[in-house]
Amino acid sequence: MRARSLATVSAIGVLAGLASSGARAQEGFDGWSGPFQLLLRGVYLAPQNHGLSQNSAELHLDGGFYGELSAGWFMTPVLSMELSLAEVSRFNARINQPSASISSGAMRLMPNTWTLQYDFAPESAVRPYLGVGLHYTSVATEPVIGTFGTEGSRLGWVLQAGIDLRIAGGWFANADVRYLGDLAPRIFLNNSLRITGYINPLLIGGGIGFRW
Repeated sequence: MRARSLATVSAIGVLAGLASSGARAQEGFDGWSGPFQLLLRGVYLAPQNHGLSQNSAELHLDGGFYGELSAGWFMTPVLSMELSLAEVSRFNARINQPSASISSGAMRLMPNTWTLQYDFAPESAVRPYLGVGLHYTSVATEPVIGTFGTEGSRLGWVLQAGIDLRIAGGWFANADVRYLGDLAPRIFLNNSLRITGYINPLLIGGGIGFRW
């Protein structure tokens, strides 16, 4: 618990430092078409499940696709903020035990992220970037017999890398990868047994956007 708290506090500290440096960045920004953008992505959620345990039960989640809408604001030529809102999506889940694997009912996730990004080539038609930020992920189960529920929403940190490719005018294509930390919800079995799911997923996305 202490390690997760330190990681989240560190992410907030990095955001504050980047925002401070961005305030001193170069002026006269015109970019491609302006400081705002909207982006539609298709995202594949790839859970980073732990390996099978020989001693205890573990929650494992299957990957899957979902849709996402992102809005960005460029404060300087190199520094921007992005807020991404995900579609609520259903993923199959199971409890892997040393002796057998049983269904825990589907799990519904809505991983929303906020990141501060640094662009390395603001004047180029190909723009790589790195980002750091926070996620707030809504978590819920669709219980079956023997499953009580889950802990609910989770707050954690995000690392991001991506690239924008200008198409024409304000239109551009995007490829993006984010890692969501501290996403390890627990479910309750028979109102007592708690099983942790080390999801901590990679979000692998691609889409198209418009900037003005």
